Amino acid sequence: MQRLGIRRKTLIALLGVAVPALIAFSALIILTTAHILQQNAGRQVSTLASRSAQGLAELVDHSQTTLRTMAGSPELDAFRTAALGGNQLQLKTVLARMEQSFLGWQKLDPALQAIRLIDPVGHVLVKVKEGKVNQAAGPPQQPYQMPMVHFVGGRDFFQAALQLPQNSILISNLERGKIDEEEAFCPAMVRFAMPLLAGNKRVGVLVINVWGDQAGRLINRVIAEQEGSAFLVERNPADKKRNGIYLFHRDTACEFGDQTGSQRTVLNDYPPEITTAWMNSDHGITRDPRTRDMLAHAFYSPYGQQDRGWVVVVNAKRDFFLGPLATIKRLTGLWAVVVVILATAVSLFFARSLTRPLQGVVDGVRRMGQQPQERIRIAVGDEVGFLAAEINRMADAMQEQAEEKLRVEEQIRTTEKLASIGEMAAGLAHELNTPLGNIKALALLARKGVAQGGCDRESLQGDLDDIADQASKCSSIIGGLLSFARRSEGVPASHDPLTLLQDAFALVRLRAEKLQVALQCTETGPLPRLYLDGDQLRQVFVNILLNAIDATPGGSVTVSVLPEADRMLFRFCDTGSGIQAEHLDRIFDPFFTTKEVGQGTGLGLSVSYGMLQGMGGQIEVASQPGTGTTFTVVLPLNLTAEDSL
Repeated sequence: MQRLGIRRKTLIALLGVAVPALIAFSALIILTTAHILQQNAGRQVSTLASRSAQGLAELVDHSQTTLRTMAGSPELDAFRTAALGGNQLQLKTVLARMEQSFLGWQKLDPALQAIRLIDPVGHVLVKVKEGKVNQAAGPPQQPYQMPMVHFVGGRDFFQAALQLPQNSILISNLERGKIDEEEAFCPAMVRFAMPLLAGNKRVGVLVINVWGDQAGRLINRVIAEQEGSAFLVERNPADKKRNGIYLFHRDTACEFGDQTGSQRTVLNDYPPEITTAWMNSDHGITRDPRTRDMLAHAFYSPYGQQDRGWVVVVNAKRDFFLGPLATIKRLTGLWAVVVVILATAVSLFFARSLTRPLQGVVDGVRRMGQQPQERIRIAVGDEVGFLAAEINRMADAMQEQAEEKLRVEEQIRTTEKLASIGEMAAGLAHELNTPLGNIKALALLARKGVAQGGCDRESLQGDLDDIADQASKCSSIIGGLLSFARRSEGVPASHDPLTLLQDAFALVRLRAEKLQVALQCTETGPLPRLYLDGDQLRQVFVNILLNAIDATPGGSVTVSVLPEADRMLFRFCDTGSGIQAEHLDRIFDPFFTTKEVGQGTGLGLSVSYGMLQGMGGQIEVASQPGTGTTFTVVLPLNLTAEDSL
């Protein structure tokens, strides 16, 4: 049984709308979420970088404040006075007190790695390093005739600090320290130096070394290792060796490449489009095209120079700031699957609720096609039920019309048959008149012989035999006419096609003789029997023969019977005037005729056409004006089991 495709179509239609909509909606959610996460992450890492740069500024400011406070202490004032007066005993006492003061400062501020007092020539007079006093030794040195710890007069940093204006501070590079007499580098630090003036005289330089690990701890606390990294680089295009070096990094092997010889810089580790932004702008956000990580930077210069300072870089891993996106994708995908399942279930329920009553309507229509009296059973009161009721009403109307059509067709066939009988009536009267005249003459002769007493028994017997023979002829003529005129119930049966054709020849023989038309029948041998209504096929043959005879006065009509594999052909060929081309498409129309008024009803071919269709056959026509016409009756070979034996 063929099933409706509405369920499948409904499912495809609903999923065809739901799935793209879900995909578009999910993509919109994911893209919007990614955009929001990226914006939030950008703000966060930018804030972290800015706060880190601010923290570095606070460290530098704290160190400068410490240096200024120390320079203004009573011990340093006493040194200025003693240095200006040239009193060596007083100066020695002041330096001893200063050693203790420096030790106190280191205890108060663990960030101080070392504190040094240097005379104008470069002799370190007092040095406290990492909580210990480095004792001066050796011969007294000019200008104060005091022993020194070591000599730094040849260093550029000391010379630059000595020339600064009063209260100015010189800040060194952030680098690893190194003592001349030692091979290894000290941990990273930065030096702050301030000249000491007594009036207009420069009496020395005060230097403090600040541990750089405070800046390192500040950088390392910016972002957790699993979330990314932070590092500090130097911007210094004037010094190619230091430009782009790492000052602090979790990978300590890359720090201070100019001093350790690793030569590793950010200029080598990152694409130019990223490092160019770091080396030219105060702050910004870039993306690493290789990893899609987010990089925020902030610039701070303790030197007050735009082209020299420190750049804090915060590298936020893509998986960190887009981590929630993976969860959103999973949840979105899960909900999409749930929605698709629900949509599928709803569509199946909807399709089932629609297709079941529709399938009932389809099945009912199919039953009606097989049994016209069947009707659709109405089980619902919705639109489908209304449709079923309308189909039932239409079926009732069509059945009534079909019954009426059958009645009309039967009447038309009867009318045509009566018309044919009427056309044959004159010939039948002439046909009957001859045997009846013979019967009458024989009867008169016999009576006359009996009356005269001259008729013997043998002669009388001969006359009676002649009378019986003539009466049999009349009965045969009347029987054929009655058989043709009798109403038939249209019950199919097995028939010999030649017998039906010969019956038709007998019915039209007188009409053919009247118009001097020769009738011929050719056959190819034994013919299979046909399973159909013999009376209807006989009437079809009569209608075609009458038309052929009327169109062929003085000519001939030849009928050929040609059996094929699964059908049988009857060709009626006449030598008449043919049919005009414009009339060929209309010859099977009811009441169409080219005969004169009173010569035909125009129903013969139309009725024949309808009866052949009812038998499963067909009729074809071919004609050329002036050369005759050929009608071909095609019938299927439907044999019963009994007929096929």
